[in-house]
Amino acid sequence: MLAIHMDGPASGFWRRFRWLAFSFLVLLCSAVVFSANTGVRYLRFAEVAETLRLFVHSGLSGSDVADSNAWDHWIREQDAEVRARIDRGIEDSISNLILYGTSYTSLPRLENPESAVTRDGKVSEAARARVDALVLAMGASAPMERVRIVRDFLKRRGVAEAGVPRFLSDNLQRLAEEQGAYRKKLEDAESSHDTDQKLSTRGTLYQARGLSADTSLLVNYALEDTLRALAAKGVLQEGSIRRIAVIGPGLDFTNKHSGYDFYPLQTIQPFAVMETVLRLKLGKPEEVEVVTMDLNPGVNAHIAKLARDARENRAYRVQLPRDEAADWPQPAVAYWEHFGEIIGTQAKALSVPQALGGVTLRAVAIAPRFALRVSPLDLNVVAQCVELPPGQAFDLVIATNILVYYDRFQQALAMASIARMMNPGGIFLANDALSAHHVQSLEYLDRHTVAFATRGPYGDNVLAYRRR
Repeated sequence: MLAIHMDGPASGFWRRFRWLAFSFLVLLCSAVVFSANTGVRYLRFAEVAETLRLFVHSGLSGSDVADSNAWDHWIREQDAEVRARIDRGIEDSISNLILYGTSYTSLPRLENPESAVTRDGKVSEAARARVDALVLAMGASAPMERVRIVRDFLKRRGVAEAGVPRFLSDNLQRLAEEQGAYRKKLEDAESSHDTDQKLSTRGTLYQARGLSADTSLLVNYALEDTLRALAAKGVLQEGSIRRIAVIGPGLDFTNKHSGYDFYPLQTIQPFAVMETVLRLKLGKPEEVEVVTMDLNPGVNAHIAKLARDARENRAYRVQLPRDEAADWPQPAVAYWEHFGEIIGTQAKALSVPQALGGVTLRAVAIAPRFALRVSPLDLNVVAQCVELPPGQAFDLVIATNILVYYDRFQQALAMASIARMMNPGGIFLANDALSAHHVQSLEYLDRHTVAFATRGPYGDNVLAYRRR
């Protein structure tokens, strides 16, 4: 074979040509992913007949629908009601920014939502000071990314400038009250000694809450540990996963736990799951595709942009904080240390604010060729599904910290939708306590418990199902 070596501008041309050719092949092979939006539709009456029979006496909204016309009307109303909860989720994230944010103020962070109010339910002086700091930051000519998002959201909601402090304070007070109610609900369930009630309460705790877009690295550690266990049992074979669906991929705005806001918005789970599949040899780099499913326009736009950037050969950078005081077990620390080594390269981490002493930060630049294999889909999994050609359904579906936002009937509808989009033998993983009443096409396999701390009950239970 004749080998031709080129230097200078010509070599640069050929490098660019090879990259464009590779990108074209990736896009060609992934065409079904990028055209998937055209197949999104509402669940049909005949498709949910089994679920309706299971819940006919539950008294839950929609479970008593008796004909196709009534169903078509109800499912569209249901979709609209669920989507209306997105703004409330954004409001929750804004309150978390007030509680924990360090990008716009050096004031001490608050411990939790309930610490933001006094015993008589009023917003505390410390919380009010942080509200004022955020309002001041919103007035800057070039505010930080999250502050700008808050400003634009309030403008879209029609909140007058003079009314912003009151809106933010009232919203924070509302979050604190809700958080107290959730805590009491859990305590009451625990004291009942009724196992079914405990599971039901935990599994549907946020069914009336706003839809948040939180994300976390630890839940992905739990998923990897679960998939490794399934592979060890022979449930999963090498090369068996090609197409992955991630429902509710998350966007790291300011979550309800760690609340970090000193780095740009980012999504982690699509890449974490992809890398796990590759690390465990369950899929091949040239074949694995990830479709994210979300109804939040901000999440979908963020993922669409990272895919566009990848087509221009720009890496996607993620920051990976770890609080050394959090008492992670060694396997979780190892997961954090090795995250990105297959799908990216080590990158320069941002500086950690002084207020977050003890937080260590890693950064990873995810290679464009892997970011290209992620695409967003606007889909409400409790009301919709997507039509896919034979053999193009999903081999792995992930839904973590998602179904807890719905009641038992809605969860069962989501499971019916998920089953329709899966290949036979495909695996569905969730970390919420789901109802045993679901379509028979999903076979319950196991519950895998993963600890996030060396002491105490902090951790996750991952439920595994298989498509029959």
